[in-house]
Amino acid sequence: MSSAKICTDITELSGVAQKACKLFLDRCEGKGLKVRITETYRSQERQNALYAKGRTEPGNIVTWTKNSRHTSRRAWDICQNVKGKEYSDREFFKSCGAVAKELNITWGGSWSTPDMPHFEIGANWTAPAESEVNAMTAEEKKEFDKLKRTVSELDSQKERVYHYTEELPDWAHATVQKLLDKGIYAGAAADDLNLPEGLMRVLVINDRAGLYK
Repeated sequence: MSSAKICTDITELSGVAQKACKLFLDRCEGKGLKVRITETYRSQERQNALYAKGRTEPGNIVTWTKNSRHTSRRAWDICQNVKGKEYSDREFFKSCGAVAKELNITWGGSWSTPDMPHFEIGANWTAPAESEVNAMTAEEKKEFDKLKRTVSELDSQKERVYHYTEELPDWAHATVQKLLDKGIYAGAAADDLNLPEGLMRVLVINDRAGLYK
């Protein structure tokens, strides 16, 4: 590969930067952010050429340093993977910057001279604890709590199934025991009644009506 060619290969980053970048991409994907990597490793030759733009070479200034984390394989640039909106959506980059903050990754958009597409890590970067990575935002927690309440309500509506005679309520115990003794009712197995509460109520009503004499 030519040293001047743009590299978008994550595997060209250092091992620790690969881990950081993959965590970042996974987290962004989980939040519905469509990220495309536009550059990873950058040769010093390419960095020098970029630095020359707007200074000793034609064009606009695109970088303020010759000493980039790209050349040390600890930085990557992104855009939004949506045609026509690659760099125009500031909210997209801000959302990606928030993800980076959760992962202890530096976002260029937070600098005094912002570089919105740029993300990098320091030499001593470590992944945050799993609990921190998976920490929910206030809005996510609100939705999660709502889901838990819904599940709880559904569970409360489920019909209880009794498996053992010692579990039976007092109002049903005599009837069920009678049916077991007479062989009228048999559970799923010798030691498992597998008796739904609805059916048990019907059996008790029938017993009180004198059907099981």
